[in-house]
Amino acid sequence: MKNYLQYFISFLFVLMIYAIHMLPVSDSMLNENNTKLSHVFLASQIRYHQEFAPFARRPLTSLLIEGSSGIFGVTLGESFVLVNLLLLFVSGILIYIISIKLNATKGQALFNQVAYFLTFSILFAFFPPVFSYDEPLQYCLIMLSVLALIQQKWRHYVPLFLMATIARESTVFLWPGLVIIFSGLSLKSKNMWSPTVRKKLFLLFLPLPLYGIYLGIFLWATGIWKETSEVVANRLSCYFENFGTYSSSVETIVSFFLVLGPSLYFLYMSMKPKAFTLLEKKYVLAFLVALVINSPIVMAATLARETRLFALPLFFIWPLVGQLFGKDLTLLSRPGLYLDCFKNWRYRILLLALCLINYMVSFKLYVPSFPAKDNFFNEYLFVLLLMISLHFVLVTFKDKNRGTVG
Repeated sequence: MKNYLQYFISFLFVLMIYAIHMLPVSDSMLNENNTKLSHVFLASQIRYHQEFAPFARRPLTSLLIEGSSGIFGVTLGESFVLVNLLLLFVSGILIYIISIKLNATKGQALFNQVAYFLTFSILFAFFPPVFSYDEPLQYCLIMLSVLALIQQKWRHYVPLFLMATIARESTVFLWPGLVIIFSGLSLKSKNMWSPTVRKKLFLLFLPLPLYGIYLGIFLWATGIWKETSEVVANRLSCYFENFGTYSSSVETIVSFFLVLGPSLYFLYMSMKPKAFTLLEKKYVLAFLVALVINSPIVMAATLARETRLFALPLFFIWPLVGQLFGKDLTLLSRPGLYLDCFKNWRYRILLLALCLINYMVSFKLYVPSFPAKDNFFNEYLFVLLLMISLHFVLVTFKDKNRGTVG
């Protein structure tokens, strides 16, 4: 059983994700506030992604769904669910495999898998306004690209990263991070432009011009150049959608926090007492670079309430969650530390104050674009802030009582 636990965890979480989206109280892409699969809506989404210019240039998911529908004789709605849930299942397995390749123990790799599935944009992938469509396929292809690079299968990386970019062009924002990790380029090295480094840089870069060629041919063949250029020209209007009002500004900031907040918080807390390994430092730097590139673009040129758009930098963190943050996270599972901490009334008051602030932020300040009664976004934010609050109080207590607390 131990050798198959990663498959069981992936299957269990995919089943849970499907169940959450099909609950009678849920209003998701899959059920539209019903207890049955929304065949008509899902079919319309597939057609929309084939006809609307910005989505039409990403044909892979639609082709996969339509192909599966024809092969297995199921409706487009059923095919949408089967394809995307299968891809989420595979992506969870890939997180486990990459974690093992990055020197994680089996326990850490399984924990990384769980952390991946509990990420907001994965757990609520098909709720509006998250509206995942191409992401499950993009995620699998990106992970396969990273796995190919770890195994030094460079010629596998090129087509895989190209297909990931065709699936969603935002994949290119990960390229600088891949250079940091896999090129061997080092400003401290005297041989920074050695033949080996130059070859690696060439192969890392190759999918980008190949995607440019693909895009040019696709736009020319389909005749949607004008529509595409008009959409691109209007992209910056999204900034006013994100920050034009007080409520939209709050939702934008909370959307960012829901996806990236836990990683940034625990990264900050774990950096102080621990020196990361060289491998971990590279992945953390790659994460931060991707964050700096991706987040401003999401806030300025897309609808930030679609929280999945913020998740891209996490590809450099998901396979390392247990290794990077494991020591900090274990504080939350130490009953003795809770007992010692909350004997002191000051820490009880501090936690109570944080919980009150947490409640006000989660259920009063944050108002999702779609009604809160149709999803679990507010509850998720509350639990997330509660976990961070508990950790902060326990760390504060531990630091002030260093030497007396085990």
